[in-house]
Amino acid sequence: MAAEVVMPRQGWTMEVGSVVEWFKRDGDEVRAGDILFSVQSDKAIAEVEALDSGILRIPPDSPEPGVEVPIGTLLAYILAPGERAPFESPSSGGAEMMTSGSAHERTRSDRGSAADLSSDAARYRRLYEQMTRIRRTEEALARLHQQGLVHGACHTYVGEEAIATGVCAHLRLDDSIFSTHRGHGHALAKGVPASEVIAELLGRDTGCSRGRGGSMHLFKPEVGLLGTSGIVGPSILLATGAAYAFKLNKTERVAVAFFGDGASNNGAFHEGVNMATVWRLPVIFVCENNQYATEIAYSSVSRVVDVSAKAAGYGLPGVSIDGNDVMAVYEVAGEAIQRARAGEGPTLIECKTYRTRAHSEGMRDTGYRSREEVDAWKGRDPIGLFAETLMAGGLATRADLAAIDAAIDAEVASAAEFARNSAWPDPATAIEHVYAN
Repeated sequence: MAAEVVMPRQGWTMEVGSVVEWFKRDGDEVRAGDILFSVQSDKAIAEVEALDSGILRIPPDSPEPGVEVPIGTLLAYILAPGERAPFESPSSGGAEMMTSGSAHERTRSDRGSAADLSSDAARYRRLYEQMTRIRRTEEALARLHQQGLVHGACHTYVGEEAIATGVCAHLRLDDSIFSTHRGHGHALAKGVPASEVIAELLGRDTGCSRGRGGSMHLFKPEVGLLGTSGIVGPSILLATGAAYAFKLNKTERVAVAFFGDGASNNGAFHEGVNMATVWRLPVIFVCENNQYATEIAYSSVSRVVDVSAKAAGYGLPGVSIDGNDVMAVYEVAGEAIQRARAGEGPTLIECKTYRTRAHSEGMRDTGYRSREEVDAWKGRDPIGLFAETLMAGGLATRADLAAIDAAIDAEVASAAEFARNSAWPDPATAIEHVYAN
């Protein structure tokens, strides 16, 4: 089905915009992440990435550069090879369709033989499925934001899917997680349905926070998601508090704090990690080091290269891993969670990763990092790397993964449709759900 390219919303106050320049032409093959065009909003000029791969088709009546149009105005389509654009008649030939070559197969460094891994094939396929679910949901949210349907901010998790997936795969329903402004992936990995995540960002009553929280305030205690926050660092203290309760109640439950590299320089980090270590609390501190705190490079605000090295000052285990390798995350998180359940205290895990989209949808993505840097990290896409691992280890065929992709695509499309058709919260209920009874 043709994917629509629309005039994107580039800021909360933007109502109209204009194309400044197209970087791709009608009939060009594009990949998700390619720069399609630049747009003039009410504040600045920004580049717009493709959200889909395929053939770009620009209708004859597409607005000319410099002409202001409302957000959501159709500008172009991205088609699958062989697909006809909606504006073409059945007899028209359209642009010549191109097909890409076969994917490059990489040799993986096995942690075990294919035979060792094959017994766990279903488990590993579930990791691939969960990462894909997060990616497709975030892409759907990016589209909805461009159409002006997402109210407020929209911080996507694209490029970091391996972390939430690898950690939450070990958690039980009654374990608790606390997250950040970039929390959609954590919510999905902990069990919040995609329909409730999308509905929440659209401000609908069927959202997980009844349309009251938006992107940065997702909450669903039924599955152990005890909240995301736009404030830097509170997840560390909240998870430490939950772990303290778990210990007092003599349970085997654990708490997980997800936070960014910027939070490691926050006082909450010192207080939470120190207290958790002294009291040997069942909490896992997961630092998602995506190299930037908004637009500030971590390397410019800390002489300590590895966040995990800070663990030595508090006396708890600290480890740095490749956050784009879901198996590395899965293995290290599994060991840390097992230690916590056994009463052996907390662990600090630094997952080195990268967000390949802007800090928040509609914000600039140039000036503080280069396009070459972004492209290099896109080449280390966690989903693509894991797909190669599964195929090289004989755990899945390309057809197996294509079937998973198709199922997730259908799931997310249905979730987005559900969210769009959901009712708005009744204004009369504005003061409900403020305090728990």
